[in-house]
Amino acid sequence: MKTVFEKQNFNEAMVSEADYIKMFAELGFNAQKVQISFTNGCSAYITVYAKVLDLKAMYYDTFVYEGICTLQVRVSDHSSNLERICGGVDGNRLSMQAFKTLVEKGVIKDNSIEE
Repeated sequence: MKTVFEKQNFNEAMVSEADYIKMFAELGFNAQKVQISFTNGCSAYITVYAKVLDLKAMYYDTFVYEGICTLQVRVSDHSSNLERICGGVDGNRLSMQAFKTLVEKGVIKDNSIEE
């Protein structure tokens, strides 16, 4: 186990929003917003609108209004306190693994509004 964090270097030109949009499309979700950060390695924060199909199976501290929620999903090459301390869930912020669990269990589906 590493006791000291070592930042990973990335070729920033090789990382694109399109890759994350495709990743979420494959899960059945329309990425509303993609923010990429290279501060401590490579992390992306993807915002999606979700319809909650099973409120009882949803993470308890996630804010849901009339069956709809906005989620920010963190996809990263390294763990943060979201994973280490919060178990992947902090309100409406989720790790990719926590998000995939909801999708695979049929708890949520895409609720983006097409214009």
